[in-house]
Amino acid sequence: EFPGVICFYAGGVKQVVAGSQNIEILREIENKGVRLVVCSTCLSYYGLREQVQVGVVGGMADILDAMASASKVISL
Repeated sequence: EFPGVICFYAGGVKQVVAGSQNIEILREIENKGVRLVVCSTCLSYYGLREQVQVGVVGGMADILDAMASASKVISL
C-alpha cells in the first residue's frame, strides 16, 4: 500500500534532484500513482530548482493542502 502524496521540503528536496541515489525508486513510486510534491522555495534556497528529476514543484500551500486533506501524516 502506497501513500497518496509524499512531500519534500527543507533538505528533503535534495532527494528529487540530479545526483540523488533515490531518483529511480521515486520514479517507480510516482508511476504507481503517488503524487510527489516538492517545495519550490526550498529548491531555490539550495540552488536546485533546475535540477528536479521527479515530482511536481509546488508551493507551501500545496504541501499544507496535502497534509490537511490526509487521514494520516508521517513526518521524517
